[in-house]
Amino acid sequence: MSQPHLSPEQQPSNQRQIPSIEAIGPVVDEVIDIARRELDAPRSVEIETWEDREFEVRVNHWYPAGSENRYGYDAVIHYHSDRETIRGVLFEEDTKTDEREALVTMDWGHIPDPLSEKNGE
Repeated sequence: MSQPHLSPEQQPSNQRQIPSIEAIGPVVDEVIDIARRELDAPRSVEIETWEDREFEVRVNHWYPAGSENRYGYDAVIHYHSDRETIRGVLFEEDTKTDEREALVTMDWGHIPDPLSEKNGE
């Protein structure tokens, strides 16, 4: 008797597929390479993975507010597997109110999700 197909949320936790760093490594490397060219140091890198096989890579650099200015700037380059696009965003953040506004958005290209079934997984 065959088992019914279950969504990732319905599968037992031992059968869910959190992406491995080996599988997503080339995408991580590409995002970091772009960030090294485009963002000042120091940079931070965050990688999030989910049990539904989605993942996100974020690299950012924070430009703090000056003594005469209450606005800081956060430059972010990120990739999310559901969009398959490397995108950069410059945010302005009011350090007094924590309000945040995207000032500039740029795309740096398309990378197919290496974990997508349409890409051979």
